[in-house]
Amino acid sequence: MHIIIRDKKEQIFSSNREVQLSASEETVSRTDIYGNILYYNHTFSKISGYGTKELIRRPYSILRHPDMPKAIFYFIWQTLLAGNSTHALIKNFTKDGNYYWQLIKFKVQKDNQNNTISFLSQGRQAPKQAIKDIEPLYKKLLENEKKYNIDSSIKALLAFLNSNNMATYNDYICRVCKERRCSLFSSFTM
Repeated sequence: MHIIIRDKKEQIFSSNREVQLSASEETVSRTDIYGNILYYNHTFSKISGYGTKELIRRPYSILRHPDMPKAIFYFIWQTLLAGNSTHALIKNFTKDGNYYWQLIKFKVQKDNQNNTISFLSQGRQAPKQAIKDIEPLYKKLLENEKKYNIDSSIKALLAFLNSNNMATYNDYICRVCKERRCSLFSSFTM
């Protein structure tokens, strides 16, 4: 059992037990442009263990599992801030210290003047083989971050993508998940 400190007021004990969504369940959430949660559906509440309004205005990063390299979030944010959608394999914490893996589609929401106003995310249970395939990469990136810094991890991810003939992290995720254009998701709007 590990002790995890999320912020100065919140300490949880990690039981390191995986929880999963069923094949038909999807999480949906919306954040502001700073990553603060504005909305999440019942499935998101159920898998994360947080009540229906408990995470509103809290940073999405509160769910971040320490096994997740910061470089992955750097690429997600860079893609979203450029106005593009992306996919990611993410390991998150539940409120009670368990974890869950999701394949998440992130989408930019714009107003009538084409200004980014929020980010939407739609998540499904990550394929088991995709998790097995990506864990060694995430472990290597995390080791780079701990030994050096996030820049080293970003460079390592870029080198990995280049050596695998991938232009983007999104392309790699779609390959790992064996999804043509990551078409796993139904269209969604909020």
